[in-house]
Parts: sequence; structure tokens; C-alpha cells
Amino acid sequence: MDSQDNLSLKKRLRYQFDNFMSQGGFAVFLALLSAFFAAFVLMTLVRYMVELIFPNEGSPDILWEVFVQLIGLRDVGDDANFAAKIVGVFAIFIGLIFFSSLVAFVTQTFEEQLLMLRKGKSIVVEKDHTLILGFTDRISDIIEELIVANESEEDAVIVILAEEDKEVMDDFFRNNIADFKTTRLVTRNGSVTNLKNLKKVGVNDAKSVIILNEAKGADLEDFKSLSDSRVVKAILAVVAANEEVKLPSIVVEIHSEQYRRLAETIAPGVVTTLNEADILARILVQTSRNVGLATVYLNLVGFEGNEFYFYRPTLGWKNISFSKLQFHLPGTIPLGVRQIDGSLMLNPPKDYVLANNDEAIVLAEDDSAIEFYPEPTVQPREIGYQDELKVAERKMEKYLLIGWNNKTAIALGEYAKYVIPGSQVNLVVRDLTDEIKAKFDQIAKAYPDVNLQVKEVNVDSIEQLKTLCPYEFDSIAILAGSGKKAEEIDAKTLTILLELRQIFREYTAQTANKVMTDLIAEIINTEDTDLVVKAGVKDFLLSNQFVSKILAQVSQEPDVMSIYLDLFSADGSELYIKPISLYFPEEVVRQVTFADCVLAAQSRDEICLGVRINSEIGIREKNYGINLLPKLDRRLFLSLDDALITLAEDEG
Repeated sequence: MDSQDNLSLKKRLRYQFDNFMSQGGFAVFLALLSAFFAAFVLMTLVRYMVELIFPNEGSPDILWEVFVQLIGLRDVGDDANFAAKIVGVFAIFIGLIFFSSLVAFVTQTFEEQLLMLRKGKSIVVEKDHTLILGFTDRISDIIEELIVANESEEDAVIVILAEEDKEVMDDFFRNNIADFKTTRLVTRNGSVTNLKNLKKVGVNDAKSVIILNEAKGADLEDFKSLSDSRVVKAILAVVAANEEVKLPSIVVEIHSEQYRRLAETIAPGVVTTLNEADILARILVQTSRNVGLATVYLNLVGFEGNEFYFYRPTLGWKNISFSKLQFHLPGTIPLGVRQIDGSLMLNPPKDYVLANNDEAIVLAEDDSAIEFYPEPTVQPREIGYQDELKVAERKMEKYLLIGWNNKTAIALGEYAKYVIPGSQVNLVVRDLTDEIKAKFDQIAKAYPDVNLQVKEVNVDSIEQLKTLCPYEFDSIAILAGSGKKAEEIDAKTLTILLELRQIFREYTAQTANKVMTDLIAEIINTEDTDLVVKAGVKDFLLSNQFVSKILAQVSQEPDVMSIYLDLFSADGSELYIKPISLYFPEEVVRQVTFADCVLAAQSRDEICLGVRINSEIGIREKNYGINLLPKLDRRLFLSLDDALITLAEDEG
């Protein structure tokens, strides 16, 4: 019975010891430290007893001698007697065990912390940082945009949480981003839907959260649906981690309309969703009908170049009308008004008088450039057409769309909304499946006044491309195909461009007629822009860069998304590039200032944002001829080949 009790006691003690040691590194450290201290006390008592029985000459400092012997810094000494030497040997031996174990434990713990840091598992202690969840091919463009946005801050922070290894992410950013300027980049590894991981990266103190979608537009619908559901789960995790209070603005990219509605209902007014296909398809159509608009949009979205701001002067607007406002805000262009209820008006009536609580929607290079002057800073001249306005005659249009992806159906519908009855829109695909045919027929049925046609053509064959008579179209838009890498997708697009250019050359050589068809291409990789320009492309849609810029800007100012939605829509006012001859007679074109252009556009109920110089269209260093926000008093020396960039209700 006693033996059983003793055995149970041993088990209980062992169990308690195991529980104590399982608490982690600090418990192990305490155990080793306690053992070392116990050894120190024991050996000190033994040494005192030996010293009483076999005293040494002199008065040794026993406490110090025992301690330095335990940590291995001192031997027993030649002048000690035999008993003291025996005790010293035991002290050194015991110290070798316990102190070495303690040092080894500290070293191991330090190495584990370094390993944890390398793996990206340590906590982030930051405030007002931008948190990015996920790691996709958009990440570098988003980071570059945020770096530009953070230039005015002394110590800005971007934190990235993704399932990729921290070392992989760090190497990627070092290789792809040349200058971080005033921004620090912090990477951490872990699941983006895990609450502990989110709290570890400071989601409670973040000013905004960007959630990236793993799926690309060209991926299968099942994978896009799965990726959308993961994004929604990540939104729920962010809301839960913040306990639904003081939520940061959350910006996400979601492909499915169903999941977008679901995401926006999780935290109304906090979650902003972006539909890549919808936005890019609208931009593609507008660009193919107004060559140069893609470059204009690239200058508007993001932080590099010009940005949208909401501005209200401290002392109010002093009953100023919107038409006069443009000459009281030098260095900027007012595009509209945000009223106190949050509603937006782009290109409001000229006689609209701003209320003191209205905010002007202003396009400017930086918010520091925005200043309201009570008096106009420049007096424009009425040298443009004022009474008898010229109207651009609308003609039948003919467009060719090559390729089928998630933007094609939207683009077909947008073309049909813009063109006049009787115009023609052709679609060419490699494989005309029943699904594509059904979607196309549905669109064609919805727009019976537009001649919509679809053909199955091997676009890799120059002979089959010739059967399309591509030189007869006003513009040809080539949509990005499918592929695992951006380089692979762009290579296919570039091949089609070169084949079309060859067809154009042969046609001109045979007929002596110059081909007027504009080529528009969707490009995935930003680095391929020079190649497509040399291939004869008049304009290009950088799909990755567009979406990345919008995600970055909306994360810092969520209300900007409503401006983009208005600009990209066929309803209301859109951007156009219109010939200068609609605004000024030939004899005054070279004399006009930008203020004169602004006034001339106002006479047509339009807002002038800048000019396009025709002679600079193919020059990258000249921004492909696009010049936004010149100084109001600057003389432009335009020609009849140049154009104004305006915000207008229609293209007339």
C-alpha cells in the first residue's frame, strides 16, 4: 500500500513537472535557473562546512569562489587545501552541467526567435499602416503606388500577410522595387483568415486593408468562385478581429456579382468592391473609340501623376458658380461636386452655385496645390466658337474585337450602347463554343439596331486573319488570352499584332491606300509596353496596372471609387478626346492658352482637362502626347491635328 502511495506520488510529481515544462521556453529557463541556484546554495553550504573543518590560510570569499567555479571561470587554485580542491572540482563539474545547459538554452531560444523572424511569425507593432492580405502578381504595382502616396509621410508602413514564405516575399520586393523612399515594408507569413494572424499584423490599428484575389480574369469560373469565397471569408475575419468596431476601410477585388453583393453587406460603407472585368471592359471600349484615353486614365488612376481630391475652402465658396470656379483654383481642374448627402455630380450645370458645405471634386497633382482664390487668377479670352457651336457628325462605326475572356461580353454591350444604329461590331474567337454563342446571341438580341457578328477564326494564321479584311475597321481591340504567366499571354497578343501589321503593309503596298485602323491591345505585363508600341499599337490597356492603381488609391480614399464608376459608365459624362477644330477657328489655334481652352469647352457644357499633341503620340517620354493640367496662362501652340481632352455628355 505504501509502495503504491509512493508510486502515485512520483507519478503526480512527474505529471506536474511535465505540465510545468510544457508551458514553453520561459518555464524551461526558470527550471534551469532554479537548478543552477540550488547547486550554488548546496555547494556554498558544503564549502562552508569544509572550511570550518579544514580551514585555508587567509579569508577567502567563499560565495564568489563557488559562483565563478560553477560558471567555469576559475579553477580550485594551487594554494587551497585538499578538501577545498575536492569541493571545487565538484562545483566545476556541477556548473559544467547546469550553467552550460542554461547557456545552451539561451542560445537555442535566440536561434528560434531568429528562425521565427525569418519565417515571418513575429508580431507587428505599427499604427495607421496599410495592410495587404495576399500575394499575387498585382502586389508590386500596388506597393509602388502606395510608395508614391506615402512620399509626404516621414515613416509610412505597409504590412503584408500572405501564405508565401517571408524570405521569398522579401527577395521579390528587393528585386522588383528599386526605391522604397519613406515607406517601410513589413512581411509576415500566415493564413489571411486566421484571427490570431490578423491581430499579429495589427489589423486593429490599420488605416486600410487591401484583400487580393488569387484568381485572374482568364481563370476558370470554378476557381474564380472559390477565390471570391476566400476573399469574403477574409473580410469576415477582418471584421471579427476588429470586433466590428473602428473598422478600417476594406478594399477587395471580386469577380462574381453575387459575392460582391455579399461582401458589401458584411460591413456597409466600409467594404469597397472592385470588378476588374467591368472596369477594364468599359475602358477598352472608350479607348478603342478615342485613341489615347488609356494613357489619360493611367494618369488619373493611382497616385503617380494626377489624383482626385475632395476640397472645401475654410471660408466657404462665396456663392461662386461652377463655371467660374475653374479660374479660382489654379493648377487644378474642378470636375464636379460632392454634396452634403454624399451624392456626386460630375460636370454639373455651368450656373450651379456651390453651397458652403459642398465639396469640389478636384483633379490635381498634389493636395498642396489646391487653393481657392476669391478672385480669378486668369482672364480667359472668348476666341473660340461661342454662338454657333460646331458639332461632330456621328458616322457609322465598325469595330473588331479579337478574343474571349471575362471582359468580352461586357465590351460588346458597351460598344452597342455607344454606337449609332446600323454600326457594326464583329467578334472573332479561336473556338466558338456553345456557351460563347449563347452569350453572344443574348447580347445581339438586346441591341437589334447594331449589327453584331461572331466568327470562329484561327488568329494564329495570317491567311485566316486576311479573310477578315482588318483594314476596313475603325479599330481592332485584342483582348488578353489565357496563360499561366503574363509573358506568355502578352507574347500571344504581340504575335497577333505583328500579323495585323503585316497585313496592313501588304494592303498599302497593293492599293497605295493608307490604313486608318487603330490597334488597341490589352497588355498584362507593364514591361511589354515598348514592344506593343513598336508593333503599331496606338493605345494599350495595362490591365494589371490599372486594377492595381485603383485598388491602391481606393484603399486610401474609398470615395474615389464612385468617381471611377461614373467616369467609366456610358451614362452621364465620360472622357473624350475631341479635335481642336470643334472649339477654335483655324486662325487662332496657335494663339490659345489653356484658360482659353477651358472657356471654349464650357461653351459646349464640357470640362477641359488637358490637350493631346498629335506629333507626340508615339513618344513615351512625352507621355504619348497627353498633357493634363497645363498652367491656365500657358500658351499651347496647337495645330489642327491636336485635340482637347474633355469631360462631356457625348462625343458630339
